[in-house]
Amino acid sequence: MASLLRKTALAAACSFSLIAATCGAAGAAATLGDGAGAAGKAAGKVAGGNICEREMAVAAKKYGVPLGVLYAVGLTETGRKGSLQPYAMNIHGRPFFGKSVADALDEFKRSRAAGSKLIDMGCMQINHHFHSEHFASPAEMFNPKKNVDYAARFLTNLRKREGSWTLAVARYHAGPNNNPAQKRYVCAVITNMVATGFGAWTKESREFCG
Repeated sequence: MASLLRKTALAAACSFSLIAATCGAAGAAATLGDGAGAAGKAAGKVAGGNICEREMAVAAKKYGVPLGVLYAVGLTETGRKGSLQPYAMNIHGRPFFGKSVADALDEFKRSRAAGSKLIDMGCMQINHHFHSEHFASPAEMFNPKKNVDYAARFLTNLRKREGSWTLAVARYHAGPNNNPAQKRYVCAVITNMVATGFGAWTKESREFCG
């Protein structure tokens, strides 16, 4: 796709070693948190975090997704007070943070009864309208293990289709014809990667994200 995102975001993000882990072996090692420096400390924090974060460490290893990418996507989706929220929803743009799975399911049922279709659910904000067929029930979509596992597998498939983690992250959030939304999302993910210790800004990524 000869789009602005492919021409510009790839150039910018490939110089930013974390989001584009396939740009080089050094970048991949840093992203996956090989135990060296800040990235290794960040990976250890994720592995010892809440239920969403612990499942990310498992799923990242299972599917070969850079942990920094998966974690930053999760923070961009449901990050609140520095932690991921397993019972979060986005209901047509309205955020909801459930106190329990029962609380979240009650709100989900009320929203569906009121006609809401576009509802993002759980640790990684999986959209019910487009992805519910891959889950046994709405309750399963809130299950952190099932939710994170599906998101990691989905990102892996997007990466295979699109050719880079940068575009996989962009497509996770927005369709192929929405370059402004993709750019905003990629930059938000990079920002979260930097904030959590998985890397640092480069000149190119700063220029791209403004």
